[in-house]
Amino acid sequence: MSANAVKIRSKMNIRINKKEPKVKARSISQAKNKREAMVLSFEKLWSSLWASSVHLDSALSKLPPQSKSVLAQLIPSILMSPASQAEALGVGVPHGEPWSLTPESLGGWRPAPLMLERLYELMTQGTPQVDPMMEDFPPHMVDEWEATWGRETALALIDTLGRPAPLSLRVNRSFGVDAVLKGLKSDGQLPVRIEPSTFAPLGIRLSGYAPVLKSEWYQKGAFEIQDEGSQWMALFALWPERFGFLLSEHPGQVRRGIPLIDSLPKMKSALTVVDACAGAGGKSLAIADALEGRGKVFAYDTSLKKLQALRRRAARTQLRNIQTSVVSDGAEEVHVGRFKGSADIVLVDAPCSGWGVLRRNPDIKWRQGADVLERMPRLQARLLSVYSGLVAPGGRLVFGVCTFRAAETRDIVRGFLAEHPEFTSNEGGFLGPGPCDGFFMQSFSRRS
Repeated sequence: MSANAVKIRSKMNIRINKKEPKVKARSISQAKNKREAMVLSFEKLWSSLWASSVHLDSALSKLPPQSKSVLAQLIPSILMSPASQAEALGVGVPHGEPWSLTPESLGGWRPAPLMLERLYELMTQGTPQVDPMMEDFPPHMVDEWEATWGRETALALIDTLGRPAPLSLRVNRSFGVDAVLKGLKSDGQLPVRIEPSTFAPLGIRLSGYAPVLKSEWYQKGAFEIQDEGSQWMALFALWPERFGFLLSEHPGQVRRGIPLIDSLPKMKSALTVVDACAGAGGKSLAIADALEGRGKVFAYDTSLKKLQALRRRAARTQLRNIQTSVVSDGAEEVHVGRFKGSADIVLVDAPCSGWGVLRRNPDIKWRQGADVLERMPRLQARLLSVYSGLVAPGGRLVFGVCTFRAAETRDIVRGFLAEHPEFTSNEGGFLGPGPCDGFFMQSFSRRS
């Protein structure tokens, strides 16, 4: 190499080296700006949660895609485990907070943005794995768990409901679990472990979040996202004598070593089934699919928007045995009166406190007041009584809730039987929380 070439190369290296500090400084500045912008987006969203009744999903949907994707991963960690996350991240939290604060004060709760900022910095390394603490839950909630179920069960509930919820799929019956499982694995697009459910006959369980809705199997109607416990309730409504064995006297982990039901019964006749509080229709779809498209499934709800979503989902899976109907909140008797005594099976999956789904909706425990806990049993008792009028003589009524409060489960059953001697109770009990969400379900028979 010539002397001139060496000089030129040396000068190039010098110029490059002179630019490196500027490039590094610029990247540091950009990262700082991104972090500050993310924290600002969080603070605005956080304050909006406590200024109104807006749900977390709704608040997230209004954010730009980049902010939404990040905050959707980080905010649930703060809501689910405020005390244990703060301890792991080195953020100080005054004694008794956040549960001692009013909704107005929560909007400016300083530990929240501090935790968010540190979680954001750790995203490339993964959020810290924390063990749930009793302080992650409101004292009144823990006190009720201990008083009703005992300290051992209360501690088990704290440990389960303080960890992320699993992601589960319900395979449509015509496709089969084995085929969908094989297809999802062969796609190679899901960076998580995929395995069949250990108890739901049509269930698939994923070890973590994965973009399953982008799969071609979803596009052709092979599966729906649905918790395994929710799948079980739909099947219990159809065949309680076959699916009641898994239910327990108290909430907790699903029993191990159970015989897996690997096939569903063949329907001998077409049934008329009513899903009285259908919502977006997860159980309506599961029931219609389990019936192999036969009979009729009537989905009732007070929300037209949710029923429209159900119709879109039914169309994608080519289920044509579902009919939707909007009922008026507080005036359900008017609708029931027109179809009195006409249904073989009526499922009343009633509104509830949602303690069994705290992992999926952690903001519940932050905003739920005593008025909700007092109101829910009255609402459940009324809806169960009203919709029982749809059950034909010899037919079945099924009551379900995604909670394990005694006031919303066993007490509702006792009160209903006392007021409706034409019904007798059959199978019933609790399922989860564990690998699935927490549910209570009870079947009744109407005397012929």
